Amino acid sequence: MTNKALIRLAVAGIAFCSCQSDSYKIKGYANHLQDGDTITLALEDNQQKILGQTIISEGNFNMKGVTDTTVFCRAYLNKEPLTSISFFLEPGNITIELHPYPTPSRVSGTVLNNEWQGLNDSVQTLGDKLIRLAEEASKTDADNRQQLQQTIDSLHRKISGCIKNTAQRNKTNVLGKYIIDNYKEPEFK
Repeated sequence: MTNKALIRLAVAGIAFCSCQSDSYKIKGYANHLQDGDTITLALEDNQQKILGQTIISEGNFNMKGVTDTTVFCRAYLNKEPLTSISFFLEPGNITIELHPYPTPSRVSGTVLNNEWQGLNDSVQTLGDKLIRLAEEASKTDADNRQQLQQTIDSLHRKISGCIKNTAQRNKTNVLGKYIIDNYKEPEFK
């Protein structure tokens, strides 16, 4: 092989790789769902805008494509749309664990989606505590109820703080802008 041929191959390889910079790959795991079920990928704020569909096979599903912008989207099970995950579709490798509703699904693989999942994990953990305390408060006397209410208020503030801190850390990217545009901080007494 001549030097010219090697240079052409190298240039072609670089050009091919550079064309793939906007590509995404979604590797999905759906072990608790049925083979043959359809998974749909759609824009979160416009569910009629379907970006793709795929079929579960042996507990897995895959999607790939190209996106020139990062968009907030949702992957869901067609026959049970509550079995879903909202995430940021962006270039890179994205991993989804899709669980039957009401078990929370998970996303990882890109910086934004890792940050998004971290926020969801924090809110879920604090929210679970909040629900347990609210249930406990409904079964207790007035003195204990007041103390539980203070703890509940504190948890509300922690949840709000997690959301605000994530927005602040990400104020220059799509995640931060999404939170700023969609989260209304509660008015605490």
